[in-house]
Amino acid sequence: MHRVQRAEVFATVAVAAERFDRLPATAAHSHDFIELAVVTRGTATHRAASGVRRLRRGSVILLRPGDWHGYEDCRGLSVSNLYVAPEVFRRELAWTREEPQLGRLGWLGAAGSPDGQPWQLPAGTLAMVENAMPEMAGNAPGPGYAMRLGLLLCVLGAVTDVDRDREVPPAHRAHPAVLAATRLLEEDVAAQWTLSALAGAVHVSAAHLARQFTAQLGAPPIAYLGRLRAERAAALLIETDLPVAAIGRLVGWLDPNYASRRFRQHFGHSPAAYRRRFRLAAT
Repeated sequence: MHRVQRAEVFATVAVAAERFDRLPATAAHSHDFIELAVVTRGTATHRAASGVRRLRRGSVILLRPGDWHGYEDCRGLSVSNLYVAPEVFRRELAWTREEPQLGRLGWLGAAGSPDGQPWQLPAGTLAMVENAMPEMAGNAPGPGYAMRLGLLLCVLGAVTDVDRDREVPPAHRAHPAVLAATRLLEEDVAAQWTLSALAGAVHVSAAHLARQFTAQLGAPPIAYLGRLRAERAAALLIETDLPVAAIGRLVGWLDPNYASRRFRQHFGHSPAAYRRRFRLAAT
């Protein structure tokens, strides 16, 4: 197993695209960026921390930083990938946080829909991916970057349409306290945040923040913080020689045993096992 790092994927832009035709079995690997994978032909078995799922034409997988996955039993498999640096959702696509369904995508990972199954793209959007990918593959700046952003939004929009019956009521859209709280958590994951402290920082009650945050992002604030900490820890495990306990402290997990339990909850491996599995090829 190995880890794919941002320097291998991005040149000067933060969205890249790549197409793989007749992909063979692929060893489990990890990323420190967001990956959106669309199956355009064939079938395969997808293995990730979230479980083992069968993929077919039109299947879509979303992976967050730190997630690992691999393909097995590939039969004529072709996959189109979009690689996205996390900061894109804090810059060019910051507005997506204000859309309830798109905002929830930021929480999901390593599979897709809330039941753990990959999403299925409608035929029209799948045809768009197939037709556009040859023109967009690569990581060069210029008009291609805007086109890759556009394709990303088309795929995300189609995916959220699948779950339109779960649409969040308008009252829960774009709540400023949720946006402010999200920024605070992302800017300082090591802070010893409590729900009360976070709510005080954005000037609402704890109950109100928890309710609005969960409605918009699909997870309560402290669970969202736990995911951010796990992602930062995953990057440090691969990119540094720091002891596991020191990495835990750097991301805000002061107790090593607690840190190990929480990390395993997200990635299915202890921090030490994750480092052993994914570091070798990355180095």
